[in-house]
Amino acid sequence: MIHPVADSPRYAAVELGSDSFRLHVGRIDHGELVLEASLSERVALAASFDEDGSLCDAAMRRALGCLREFAEELDAWRPQAVRVVATAALRMARNGPVFLPAAERALRRPIELIAGDEAGRLVYLGVASTLAGTAGQDGGPRLVVDIGGASTELVLGRGADIERIESFRIGAVRQSLSFFADGRIDAASFEAAVRSGRSRFAETALAGRRWNAAYGACGTVRALSEIAQEDGLGPLKPDVLHALRECFLRAGHVARVRLAWPAAARAPHLAGGLALLMALVEECGVAEVVPVHAGLRVGALWDLHRRAGLATLAARPPARHAARMAAANQASHDRL
Repeated sequence: MIHPVADSPRYAAVELGSDSFRLHVGRIDHGELVLEASLSERVALAASFDEDGSLCDAAMRRALGCLREFAEELDAWRPQAVRVVATAALRMARNGPVFLPAAERALRRPIELIAGDEAGRLVYLGVASTLAGTAGQDGGPRLVVDIGGASTELVLGRGADIERIESFRIGAVRQSLSFFADGRIDAASFEAAVRSGRSRFAETALAGRRWNAAYGACGTVRALSEIAQEDGLGPLKPDVLHALRECFLRAGHVARVRLAWPAAARAPHLAGGLALLMALVEECGVAEVVPVHAGLRVGALWDLHRRAGLATLAARPPARHAARMAAANQASHDRL
């Protein structure tokens, strides 16, 4: 099916994440993002590394099948511009340089392997664009957190401007596989997972400060917030994070956590994600983590929109030149 052409240009963003591949199709209408399609498929790249650090064959087959489906969807929507980015797992994979050309053939579009700084920039752009105009959100410093499958990005900014980006090679999948590999969740393993996270985040220049809020632009934060609200615990403050830890310990196993809460089924490595979030909150002094339904893909759509606007401006003649041309045309018309 060919989808109808919208009045405003349509863009698409594809994120080849460490756990899932995701596609957004949308347009900017009167300064607001309108999502027209959103697809997600779990391919579990970060959980599929062989002993030598290569992606296993099964994960690559899943990924290529997903990309073929995405290619058909992109053909149907016919966006004006598409940006496809691959994140931490494909940066780390030993056979990534072999897999990426096959992935490009399956998707029929070029794939950009981005570093943590660019991932953080796009995440922050998505959050800043979503929060723009919200009372009290445009002037002071803002801390944005993105806990991915294989990496974590922290971004400090003010309004639309970024001041600092830090990327850590630690994520929810890797933390879960390191401390809850057999699926069991016990107090000793959880405490070790938090200590490990704190040791990594202690390296950040943002540690030791006090933040009234940090904005979580990731599935981990959104899933934990949903569980906390479902259980009547309230917003994600330190005491609520500890209460969620107790809930997970009572469940005792990753499988039982997934069965207990629908949100946990969408974020299968939530135990590792919770441990990292607790470590980050403790190390950076965050009073509350606020979930934001925006992230890398939303940022990429806004980035495409802004690039299109800059290209349009660049294609226009300078104002003085245009005025002179108009005057000359009018003079020529008067002579006739």
